[in-house]
Amino acid sequence: MKKALSTALLLLLLIIVPVVIQVRHTAQPKRITMEQAQLRVLAPTIFASGTLAYREEVRLVPEVIGRIIEVSVKEGDRVKRGDLLLHLDPALNLASVRQLEASRNQAALNIERQRVELQTNSKKWERYRRLRDQGLVDASTFDDIAAKRDLSEVELRTAEAVLQQTEAQLTQAREALAKTEIRAPISGVVTAVLIKVGETAVPSAMSIAGGDLLVIAQTEERYAEINVDETEVSQIVLHQHAEVVPAALPDESWDGEVTWISLAPKQNGGQSKTYTVRIRLRALSSEQFRSGMSCRAEISTRRIGARSTLSVPLEAVQYEEPVNRGEATRARVYVIANGVAHVREVETGTADDSYIEILRGLRVSELVAVGPARGLRFLRDGDRVTPSGGTE
Repeated sequence: MKKALSTALLLLLLIIVPVVIQVRHTAQPKRITMEQAQLRVLAPTIFASGTLAYREEVRLVPEVIGRIIEVSVKEGDRVKRGDLLLHLDPALNLASVRQLEASRNQAALNIERQRVELQTNSKKWERYRRLRDQGLVDASTFDDIAAKRDLSEVELRTAEAVLQQTEAQLTQAREALAKTEIRAPISGVVTAVLIKVGETAVPSAMSIAGGDLLVIAQTEERYAEINVDETEVSQIVLHQHAEVVPAALPDESWDGEVTWISLAPKQNGGQSKTYTVRIRLRALSSEQFRSGMSCRAEISTRRIGARSTLSVPLEAVQYEEPVNRGEATRARVYVIANGVAHVREVETGTADDSYIEILRGLRVSELVAVGPARGLRFLRDGDRVTPSGGTE
């Protein structure tokens, strides 16, 4: 009998004690961070990656093959347009020029010879024409003389064509000789010297040894060229503010401004497309900047004249997955009134890094529960709350 009574008492305690604890817990107000819904100008941001670059950068490649006999500059030198940078061995090109000059002179002499021959045959033809008219020369002899005259005219035109061809070849050879002197196409700073004295410069569309000579850049202006996804590029306009963080300097953040947006996309792997956006960086130490360095950028898409909208912190909005397929995701917040939390369904709009726009379901200055995250997870409609921070 006593054993049955003890068992019943134990079961009763197991039922009553949790209920009492739950009642006490419910009776105690939950400490919640609160904040008022306010009108704010949101500044959504777009994140993208890319590389650092100078305003203008020229990579010099050889146009003729040749051994490097002189390098007149070193990395870091400032040069002006037209300055001599490299000198290739001109021996072969110079020999070609001299050979073609001789061929041109020979072609000119050949023209003079053909002109003399044509003049002689023309006079002879004229003499025989008068004799034929007098009946002193037969037609066959006259025809032979006329053929020689016509052949002289053809040979003269052929000699003149050979001279023109030789002069064209000579012009090409002189241009090739001039290309053995590599001169600066722009004024700027030598940022890389990629070949040494004794190495052979080789014209090539591929990246091979000797295929690249120097890099010259105009370093006065520095940029970040980033790749923005096609779904986001429409939000970017000129003069928007951006923050650029180089990969090698994660603690650095450089201010910049959007100055150019490409019109044509770049096709990436698969079906994705990106557009190049150029961000001009404001003043920074030249020692920190390295062209080609990877970077990431955060562009503020806030437009000039943007209007204020009702917004709350991102943490205040909770989302409920739809029960049925095809239904929209539902958003809700907890509105605090007289120390009690009331669930309220809302419609959201755009967002930035901290706040989200509320299009429907909330009024200015209403208090909403913001955190902590664990507290919001267990918060229920009708729970009593007390502020643990924020605005009451």
